[in-house]
Amino acid sequence: MLSRRAFLERGSLALAAMSLHAARAAEGQKNNVTGPLGRPIGLQLYTVREAVEKDLAGTLRALADIGYREVELAGIPAKSAAQLRTLLNDCGLTAPSMHASMAELQEGLQQRLDYAKGIGAEYLVCSFPWTADARFREKPGHAVVSLASGITLDDWKWNAEQLNRIGAAARAAGLRCGYHNHNMEFRSYDGVVAYDELLRLTDPALVTMEMDLAWVVTAGVDPVKYLKKHADRISLLHVKEVRKDLRVTADRLQAQTTEVGSGKIDWKRLFKAMDAQRIQHYFVEQENFERTPLEAVKISLQYLQGLGTKV
Repeated sequence: MLSRRAFLERGSLALAAMSLHAARAAEGQKNNVTGPLGRPIGLQLYTVREAVEKDLAGTLRALADIGYREVELAGIPAKSAAQLRTLLNDCGLTAPSMHASMAELQEGLQQRLDYAKGIGAEYLVCSFPWTADARFREKPGHAVVSLASGITLDDWKWNAEQLNRIGAAARAAGLRCGYHNHNMEFRSYDGVVAYDELLRLTDPALVTMEMDLAWVVTAGVDPVKYLKKHADRISLLHVKEVRKDLRVTADRLQAQTTEVGSGKIDWKRLFKAMDAQRIQHYFVEQENFERTPLEAVKISLQYLQGLGTKV
């Protein structure tokens, strides 16, 4: 039978062991830079665009300090590719993906291919569609709003053709072409969904998809449907959260975002539905803020770290 002293000593040792285990678990969660997919957690730099414009180097360092390990460019910053690559390396960051709109890709494809290659990117992603005619070009500043309700199925078919062309050029340059969706891709044209047409008409060998999960939910569509049915076509993700009071719409571009884990998306369910071997990179993104963007992206990262590599 244990003496009172031995009992207390053993109890103290057990409590110490439990505290050590809890401390190690907390430290492990803090240092988890891969999140639920077992891959480095990235950030789309559009989220911190004002900070990037004011102080690119300082913003990259801040993101690295928070715990991000990858970034996705929202366009070409005011640095040469060599300068940016040095900044990224100094911060322990990589930029595996870069965005450009279809209009930009029509006007300066080679420039963007060269820049993406120069920073060591793997993907050049079309961030927004365009049209073959000039009906949205007179007021390009309003195109983002008006195109969402005015784009036709024929326009989507033209975008698919362009993506195949850009994809061929990207492959020749050692890159992959991707397409990033909003909510308007899930509009139905007499039963034909634009996103389904893009999947049907683009060559899988030339064009992959970067699925923006929040925009899919905003359109009133369950992302799991596509994550399972088209797992072979989706290799990039935008991990973006929608507010709990989300207004569902597919014909109006109105961002309704918040920090990941603070809205209505069931992230555990979504991550369980993904093929982790096919998703190559995933990037947090946010467009609406109630706090500073850097504070917001820290909250999103901590949530993903908390999910761990198993959901």
